[in-house]
Amino acid sequence: MNVYLNCKPNSYSGESDLLTLEVPSGYTEELLRIVRPIAEQKNIPEDRILKDVIKGAVHEIERRDYERKGRKNKRR
Repeated sequence: MNVYLNCKPNSYSGESDLLTLEVPSGYTEELLRIVRPIAEQKNIPEDRILKDVIKGAVHEIERRDYERKGRKNKRR
Protein backbone atom coordinates (compact mmCIF):
# COMPACT_ATOMS: atom_id res chain seq x y z
CA MET A 1 0.00 0.00 0.00
CA ASN A 2 1.26 3.48 -0.86
CA VAL A 3 0.39 6.45 1.34
CA TYR A 4 0.98 10.00 0.15
CA LEU A 5 1.42 12.59 2.92
CA ASN A 6 1.98 16.30 3.12
CA CYS A 7 3.68 16.72 6.53
CA LYS A 8 3.89 20.50 6.53
CA PRO A 9 2.01 22.42 9.25
CA ASN A 10 -1.17 24.23 8.18
CA SER A 11 0.36 27.65 8.90
CA TYR A 12 3.47 27.00 6.75
CA SER A 13 3.37 28.90 3.46
CA GLY A 14 6.77 27.93 1.97
CA GLU A 15 7.64 25.12 -0.40
CA SER A 16 6.83 21.57 0.63
CA ASP A 17 7.41 18.08 -0.67
CA LEU A 18 4.96 15.23 -0.74
CA LEU A 19 6.14 12.27 1.33
CA THR A 20 5.45 8.90 -0.26
CA LEU A 21 5.45 5.91 2.05
CA GLU A 22 5.21 2.35 0.89
CA VAL A 23 3.74 0.25 3.67
CA PRO A 24 4.78 -3.41 3.28
CA SER A 25 1.87 -5.79 2.85
CA GLY A 26 2.74 -7.55 6.11
CA TYR A 27 2.20 -4.34 8.08
CA THR A 28 -0.85 -3.09 6.20
CA GLU A 29 -3.34 -5.32 7.99
CA GLU A 30 -1.70 -4.64 11.35
CA LEU A 31 -2.02 -0.88 10.81
CA LEU A 32 -5.62 -1.21 9.72
CA ARG A 33 -6.43 -3.16 12.91
CA ILE A 34 -5.42 -0.04 14.82
CA VAL A 35 -7.11 2.40 12.44
CA ARG A 36 -10.52 0.74 11.89
CA PRO A 37 -11.82 0.93 15.50
CA ILE A 38 -10.78 4.58 15.78
CA ALA A 39 -12.44 5.40 12.45
CA GLU A 40 -15.68 3.71 13.51
CA GLN A 41 -15.67 5.36 16.93
CA LYS A 42 -14.98 8.87 15.59
CA ASN A 43 -17.02 8.41 12.38
CA ILE A 44 -14.06 9.54 10.24
CA PRO A 45 -12.79 7.82 7.05
CA GLU A 46 -10.09 5.17 7.57
CA ASP A 47 -7.63 6.80 5.17
CA ARG A 48 -7.71 10.05 7.14
CA ILE A 49 -7.04 8.25 10.43
CA LEU A 50 -4.23 6.24 8.78
CA LYS A 51 -2.57 9.43 7.54
CA ASP A 52 -2.88 11.01 11.00
CA VAL A 53 -1.28 7.95 12.62
CA ILE A 54 1.63 8.02 10.17
CA LYS A 55 2.09 11.80 10.52
CA GLY A 56 2.14 11.43 14.29
CA ALA A 57 4.78 8.72 14.01
CA VAL A 58 6.94 10.87 11.70
CA HIS A 59 6.74 13.87 14.03
CA GLU A 60 7.54 11.70 17.07
CA ILE A 61 10.59 10.23 15.35
CA GLU A 62 11.80 13.73 14.42
CA ARG A 63 11.28 14.93 17.99
CA ARG A 64 13.13 11.99 19.54
CA ASP A 65 16.08 12.39 17.21
CA TYR A 66 16.33 16.08 18.06
CA GLU A 67 16.23 15.44 21.82
CA ARG A 68 18.92 12.82 21.53
CA LYS A 69 21.25 15.24 19.74
CA GLY A 70 20.48 17.95 22.28
CA ARG A 71 21.24 15.64 25.20
CA LYS A 72 24.53 14.59 23.66
CA ASN A 73 25.67 18.18 23.20
CA LYS A 74 24.92 19.07 26.84
CA ARG A 75 27.22 16.30 28.11
CA ARG A 76 30.24 17.57 26.20
